[in-house]
Amino acid sequence: MKKQPTKKILFLIPAGIILAGAVVFLCTSNQGDDSVCKENVARLQTLETADISQTEQQLQDLKQATGSSSGSDTTADGSTGTVLSDVEIRQVFAGSVIIGDSITESIVEYGYLDTDVVVGKRGLNVQAADDQINTAINLNPTHVFMAFGSNDLEIYGSDSSGFIDAYRTQIKKIQAALPDVPVYINCILPITDEAIAANPSLGYYSDYNDGLVNLCQELGCTFIDNTSIVENSSENLYEPDGEHVIQTYYPKWLTHMAQIAGLQA
Repeated sequence: MKKQPTKKILFLIPAGIILAGAVVFLCTSNQGDDSVCKENVARLQTLETADISQTEQQLQDLKQATGSSSGSDTTADGSTGTVLSDVEIRQVFAGSVIIGDSITESIVEYGYLDTDVVVGKRGLNVQAADDQINTAINLNPTHVFMAFGSNDLEIYGSDSSGFIDAYRTQIKKIQAALPDVPVYINCILPITDEAIAANPSLGYYSDYNDGLVNLCQELGCTFIDNTSIVENSSENLYEPDGEHVIQTYYPKWLTHMAQIAGLQA
């Protein structure tokens, strides 16, 4: 008897597990509707001979058809929308670059994007970002996103104009080297009252954001206000320090940036 190739057996086992789980999930998600359940089971049975990529795509289609997509959430403006999947995030940001501090660096740490897109450094402030700006320019991106301010608050304090001047210098470097590339400036996220009480310099974030809005108007950049992502969330998105954000924030943030920039998968 001819022995079946080992490679084929390895693929059939996980596919069967996926299909069995999908049958249970899709039937229970339709709350006992036998006709819909039977139809979905019939469609799933046809996937047994499909390849893995086809199976995955069609399972996603079935989940969307039953209204069970895990990507449904609240967008930054408070309306119901779809947060990009991990794969879609990589697709839409291919060719772009995001420059920033530890908040930006965490995009890589959480695995959403790699260092060919994210140029971040823990503790970085905008005035000291020359190396990161040069790296971003050398990547020759199609879009540039910048996100500074958390560390700058502790450096400039009430002197928001000093922060804006430093930001202006870096933006102009990018615009001089990449004149046709749009530049997007992310806001500084709101900081909790507890964090401000512990470090009063952090309380000037609103003044800094006002300055960034004016700077964007001056230089022809686009300001991205991510405030409502944290304010409209049903869960607390802040780390215990009241300044940094947890992983849940990141796909929402990346989705919002992509939407503002008109990036398409």
